[in-house]
Amino acid sequence: MEETITFWLDNKISSGFKVAEIGRQTLVSYRDKYYVVVGGAALMKGVRPLHYSKTSMPLVWKKALKGIMPPSLPVIDHPEDENLPVTTSTKKERTSMPKSTASLSELPDYQPQVIKPAPAASKKSAAADIKPVKIIQAVVAATCPYCSHKQDLPFEKGKNGKPFFVVCSRCSTEYAVRFVPVTMYQAQVAAFK
Repeated sequence: MEETITFWLDNKISSGFKVAEIGRQTLVSYRDKYYVVVGGAALMKGVRPLHYSKTSMPLVWKKALKGIMPPSLPVIDHPEDENLPVTTSTKKERTSMPKSTASLSELPDYQPQVIKPAPAASKKSAAADIKPVKIIQAVVAATCPYCSHKQDLPFEKGKNGKPFFVVCSRCSTEYAVRFVPVTMYQAQVAAFK
């Protein structure tokens, strides 16, 4: 028969089944979760009770379930600590660097240097750093999408980037052209009927 354990969990008294015990810690099964109980209360992880599933359980408890007990550690019992909350987090202390007691002016061969501040870099976007290139191109070659005839179009006609219509000099069909800046301006064409 399984032993029933009553413990403090989420601001209420709960009852679960004792599964394993290591020292003062007891592993209790309650509502398909496993809680580590010490001194009548479940261990906490921050503000929530620390719980495990069968797969997330630490190896020490998995071994305890199989009957393999860890080597016994000396138990230091402090009765006054029974009512204190037990936390599972560990606090790491920051190691501090030793401060030097000698100032710079006391060091031998110290020569103070005056450094001129550099002008502050302006915060411009990458698009603002692109400077417009002077266009020396007079004509842009466009290929008819219907008959593949190349014809030169004056740059002034489409320099604003908006599409416009052109009639092919060979097949007399109309198609749309838009000038696109690349290394050199190239014409993008579109056929439609």
